[in-house]
Amino acid sequence: MARGKEDFLVSKNFVPGESVYSEKRISVDGPEGTKTEYRVWNPFRSKLAAGILGGLEEIYIRPGAKVLYLGAASGTSVSHVADIVGESGVVYAVEFSHRSGRDLINMAKKRVNVIPIIEDARHPQKYRMLVDMVDVIFADVAQVPNFPSPALSTALLPFPPTFLLYSLGPLSLTWASSLTNLGLSL
Repeated sequence: MARGKEDFLVSKNFVPGESVYSEKRISVDGPEGTKTEYRVWNPFRSKLAAGILGGLEEIYIRPGAKVLYLGAASGTSVSHVADIVGESGVVYAVEFSHRSGRDLINMAKKRVNVIPIIEDARHPQKYRMLVDMVDVIFADVAQVPNFPSPALSTALLPFPPTFLLYSLGPLSLTWASSLTNLGLSL
């Protein structure tokens, strides 16, 4: 969090000097003349950022984590997740749309910890060979599937979470109609 005249949610820029979506960058002077650059994370362009600012206590994404991000779009939120996991982590970013996928690929050219996968997330057998076992699955889906009790079901995912998770660990799901994090621990 950057505090000042206005408060901003920020991520430490994995590629200093580069923005992804013309976001504001903040440079902070450090010891011995070093500078650290942060990128403002816009909650109006990212459901994950909106959730954090809205009080979401745990996103399960940490430095060094391997994250499977389903519904990556053009990579706005993915780029901030890449900032968080840093050089020792990796983000497998799955996007179905070829148009958005083109932007995602261009973003990943500079953020080497992002592996863009242009494929339908509902068919993991088509991209499974590209993805290691992961620590976190984050699904940013466009619509809520139609079934009675999403909080009690992992049916939001097109495959069993154990198919790709190291252990029965965290799973975060959001969708466009409203931010909802089921915060399922499997």
